[in-house]
Formats: sequence, structure tokens, C-alpha cells
Amino acid sequence: MKKSGSAEINAGQRFVEKARYLDKEGRASIPLSLLLVLLFQMRGYVAAIISLTFAEDRTRLLKLFYTSSEQFGLMLLIGLPALLVLLATTFAGEDERNWANVLMRFAQFLLLLSLLVDAVLIFWLFIEQHGAFSFGRAAIVFGWFICCWYLMNSRHWRFYRQHLASRY
Repeated sequence: MKKSGSAEINAGQRFVEKARYLDKEGRASIPLSLLLVLLFQMRGYVAAIISLTFAEDRTRLLKLFYTSSEQFGLMLLIGLPALLVLLATTFAGEDERNWANVLMRFAQFLLLLSLLVDAVLIFWLFIEQHGAFSFGRAAIVFGWFICCWYLMNSRHWRFYRQHLASRY
């Protein structure tokens, strides 16, 4: 049964959503939580950048996080979709069409696919370590669940993605 005035409420909700997520110039603001999700998914790249600061032995820091170079390479591959989405958020134009606006149509799928592959890698690492507990691994699993929840439920992310994708 349809409530009376539901179309008016729906239109009003859309107006409030637009007013909430657009800045003074009418451009969509980048969600801060999205940047944190992208940073989490690009943790291989972050570790590589931080390891560049060590002058003596650059592989020393990487060995703390990744037991083998194959594991580090997999993390770089897993972070590649997040890197592409980060570049798309930087280059997406609200005034003109470009490749970044097209990529924003597929951003949700790319990030969820990356998280799925990351889950397989995390599960494989737990099996390899025979289920040994560590707070670092627990934090990674907790961060993984938070990222999944955010990508599936965030209104700001959905509005931002649809706003940029509709410009194409």
C-alpha cells in the first residue's frame, strides 16, 4: 500500500541528499571514508612507498609485512583497482566527459572484486600460518569487513559515484 505523499518525500529526500553531498559550487565532494578504503586496499603501495625511506636496506620493512616477494606482488595487483579508482576520482570532470567518468560507472564492481581477491589472499595466509593469531591479521580482517560494509551501504559513496558517472 502506497502512502500518500511518498513521491513528495522521495523528491525531498533527493534534494536533501544533493544539498548534503555537494559543495558551494555544486560539485560533489569526495567522501573521506572512500579515501580511507582506497588507502586500505592500496596497503601494498603504501608499504612500498614507506620502504623507500629506509636508506640502508629497503627490503627490511617489506619483510615485516610480507613474507615473500610473491605475496608483495599479489598485494600490488590487488591494490591496482583501488589505484585506478583513486586516479578516476582525481581526474573525473563534472564539466566535461573523460575516461575517469566512464571508470566511475565500474568503480563499485572494481573495488568489490579487489576486496574479494583480497579475502582469498587473507584466507590463504591464515591457512599458511596454520591459523596463528596476531593483532595485525585481526586488524586486516576487521578493516576488510569495514571496507565491504562501507562500499555496500554508504549513501555518500553511492551519490558521488552516480553523480560522476552520470556526467558521461
